[in-house]
Amino acid sequence: MKSIVAAFLLVGLGASGARAQAVGISTAPVAFAASTSTAVGNLTAYLGTRLSRERGPWILGEVLFFSADRLVSEYTWREAVRGQRHALYTNADIEADVERLLALKKFDKVEAGLYDIPGVPVPQEFVGVAVSTSEVRLVFFVTEKVVAASTTKPKAVLAPAAVSGVVLTPTAYRGAGRYTTPGMGLDINAAYFIGRLYGKNNYPNTPAKTNYIDRLGVWFLTADGKMQVQSETKLRPAMAVGVQATALLRDSPQPQINQTPTLTVKASNKSTQILTDAYLVLSKKLGPARTSVGFMQGNIGNLPGNLSEFLTPEAMKYYSTNPAAESLDPVKSRTVPFVSVLFIPKPAYPLGVEFMKFNGARKNPWLINFKLGYFLKLNFDLALLKYQGGYDVLGVLQFRYNHFPRR
Repeated sequence: MKSIVAAFLLVGLGASGARAQAVGISTAPVAFAASTSTAVGNLTAYLGTRLSRERGPWILGEVLFFSADRLVSEYTWREAVRGQRHALYTNADIEADVERLLALKKFDKVEAGLYDIPGVPVPQEFVGVAVSTSEVRLVFFVTEKVVAASTTKPKAVLAPAAVSGVVLTPTAYRGAGRYTTPGMGLDINAAYFIGRLYGKNNYPNTPAKTNYIDRLGVWFLTADGKMQVQSETKLRPAMAVGVQATALLRDSPQPQINQTPTLTVKASNKSTQILTDAYLVLSKKLGPARTSVGFMQGNIGNLPGNLSEFLTPEAMKYYSTNPAAESLDPVKSRTVPFVSVLFIPKPAYPLGVEFMKFNGARKNPWLINFKLGYFLKLNFDLALLKYQGGYDVLGVLQFRYNHFPRR
């Protein structure tokens, strides 16, 4: 304990020519950088002779804080005290400091005391003014308020959830929070259709076919650039226009159609395609749900033939009762209306469903994507592709990234 006291005396009093490093007003962080609070056993021995506050003025040598008999260095407390080292201080100044400390709302009680610092004379210019020939130590004894432990868990600070799209369809929003206002946005979306979990197909004049766990392996890498042209209010919906470019990449051959033991039709769709579209979408928040409705225009309508071997041009020719009436050439431009509903029970795991209708496509297909894998304890989402003569239940993985240009 003596070594601790000696160390404070050397730093605080500047006894060996180090007065500039005194624990005083401007250099307290230097003195107590190693610890927030330091115990001092014998306060009387450390502080020295106490002086009467009725006299004055004095020359400050340092300012200290004691809480529960511990010497404490606290920046916010120190900032509430006006005095600086070598400042001329009166009792009125000390009382003002006590009021400022109480105004911090951190203490139940604050008392101040003055103590002589032997061997540290006042500067020569104050010899005829100060009542003491040596500098003084201003000490505040504080009783800190006891803060009751909170029984409520602090709310976690989470990043805004991306609401710029659901799975394959966009919304009129650019994001959450301040990104719901008009402006530009870029959305990078990657959707991976793993394969068919279950499917049932029953075309006219052909035997019914049931499918289980077929590999698909199709990536849809989409860049979606949008401009929100109208913000959402209590009555009107948000509105956005945009364009999408999708690179379709197949990492697995599309399944074959084995209809009879003697006949095999191999789907020969290209393994790489570029699908594009322009869209208009309206979005409105209705209670906890974010609803959207819109339409896309472009060759995005060719998407269904890449999700089922039963919808390829080759399959259309094979299953058609009138091949001459069925065009094998893909329609270059289709209108794809869509609707979606999105909930965000957890920012990292939104819950949503979207519906896409592919106008003009053979067999009248439509696609529903369900964003609910997390809530079903699955590590992937589900999709339902329905068309005349059958349906497929697909597994989907999705990754989405939003970029908001600087204003």
